[in-house]
Amino acid sequence: MFGRTPIALLALLIAAVAIVAACGNPGESVVAQPTALAPQDEITPITADPADSDGEPATQEPAPSGGVAVPTAFITTCGICHTVADTGAAGQVGPELTHIGTIASTRTDLGAEAYIRQSIEDPTAFLAPGFGPVMPGGMDAALGSEFDAVVAYLVSLQ
Repeated sequence: MFGRTPIALLALLIAAVAIVAACGNPGESVVAQPTALAPQDEITPITADPADSDGEPATQEPAPSGGVAVPTAFITTCGICHTVADTGAAGQVGPELTHIGTIASTRTDLGAEAYIRQSIEDPTAFLAPGFGPVMPGGMDAALGSEFDAVVAYLVSLQ
């Protein structure tokens, strides 16, 4: 008589409880952990048209600060979660970073570079207003040799 209705309702209830539990869980079990990135020369550039990819790195857009090139590692690693205007970084998870070079120097007694560096090395050291501790640890290692270039680029975003 009831058919599949009770089973469907029970499945929806279980899914709702799981979602609420995951969203309210401050533990690391719901935080994505970084994986090792492919070596820079093995990454296929992201282009607007897949036919445009010739295996060469995509042309770097100038930073909004006027001159510091966007490091490829920023787009392929940080840009997955963060947005920076006029670049290929259009993530929706983390805070928008278009003016982080200016904003960073106002958040603590640290200068912008020290604040940004520490924020990447220890993502729980500072939390941007309105954001929880969602950035995974180990991003400095994931950026590898481009870590300093990414920090310099973010500091330049005025």
